[in-house]
Amino acid sequence: MSPEPHSPTRHYKMTASAVTAPAAQSASPVKTKSPAEIQEDANSLLATGKRHLLVGDVPAAVSCLARCCELLSAQFGETAKECAESYFYYGKSLLELSRMESGVLGNALEGVPEDSDEKVDTSQVEDPEKLTKDEKSEVEDKVAEAFDYNYKTSEIIQDEEEAAMDGAETETDGSGMEDEELQEEDMETDDSPVKKMSPKAKQDSEKKGTEDEEEPSNLQLAWEVLELAKVVYTKLIATEIKDKDFFEERLCSTMLHLGEVSIENENYQQAVEDIKLCLTKQEKMPEDARLRAEIHYHLGLAQAFHQQFDESIESHKAAIAILKERTKNLKVMETSSTSPRKLAETNKEIAELEALIPEIEEKIVDTKDMKKEASKQKDKSGEKGDVFGSSSTDKSTASIAIKRRSSGSESASKKTAAAV
Repeated sequence: MSPEPHSPTRHYKMTASAVTAPAAQSASPVKTKSPAEIQEDANSLLATGKRHLLVGDVPAAVSCLARCCELLSAQFGETAKECAESYFYYGKSLLELSRMESGVLGNALEGVPEDSDEKVDTSQVEDPEKLTKDEKSEVEDKVAEAFDYNYKTSEIIQDEEEAAMDGAETETDGSGMEDEELQEEDMETDDSPVKKMSPKAKQDSEKKGTEDEEEPSNLQLAWEVLELAKVVYTKLIATEIKDKDFFEERLCSTMLHLGEVSIENENYQQAVEDIKLCLTKQEKMPEDARLRAEIHYHLGLAQAFHQQFDESIESHKAAIAILKERTKNLKVMETSSTSPRKLAETNKEIAELEALIPEIEEKIVDTKDMKKEASKQKDKSGEKGDVFGSSSTDKSTASIAIKRRSSGSESASKKTAAAV
């Protein structure tokens, strides 16, 4: 998708600057905390960030998790095992924040014509063809007067600016030239290649430096942080004896989120490759694991965008089969459950799954429609057409179900509904 991830320190400082600023202004000496105290603070920030993410307060989640990552990486190292969980949730929250930004942009652009040659309503502008000869002559005279006035005004302004610059140079020569002349003489005698930079050149240089240091997008940051999580979880699987199954599941989820980043970035081939890797990591998971269904769903989504329609349909069918199996198993658990709380949680999940299945079935119908549309465009142009629309900005893939697009709307196939 992009070059190797940069050092994550800049990510934390950039995103969590509002959190750390008050501490930096304190004049009192800062007490050095022990590793255990830092770990406790980080755990609190992680729990708070996860809670914010759960209730949909994504910006607050990003701030908390950024600070958490900063504390842990500074204390234990950027690839320490203590950082794994905070990287995972920080990358996930950045991905969600990027989706929110895309949604805002999509709403802002809604209703804007896509084609530049589309007819624009000019009913408020008088048609020049309908003007009489005298009216046309009057308009021409007014335009000529306006041009003449602007020309004379610009000459006056230019003369005033030149006079002001001459006066400034004279004042410098008469009063404040000693230091500058001495510095210039020193540079000349030393044959130094350094020359005095004009104010305009200095301004252009500063502007260029600002552009070069432009902050990366939240989508790019999400990819970099998730890559770090992937590195740490891979190392934990190779070195740790306990909790290996948990680390395997976390690695799989991290790779799935990387695939989602590729979808959001419209790099569909890379998304297919990333998510297919998740299939090799799910062997140890239960047959009815919701993560299994989520992997197949997102793979089908990426395949549809990549115009692998038949493969997409099969992936979505696999997701439905897993969800049906889980629903059946939950109903068995429901009959044997004695805990009211557990029974309520089971009933809630059953309701969620039963709502997801028909929506994925609708997505299959959508994919078949996309295949037909692509076939028609191929017949017309002799090559694969873009059946999704090049101007689509709402590509959120945070959930497992896509609402069937309305008639004539191609970009709506990228909108999603209920989460897994």
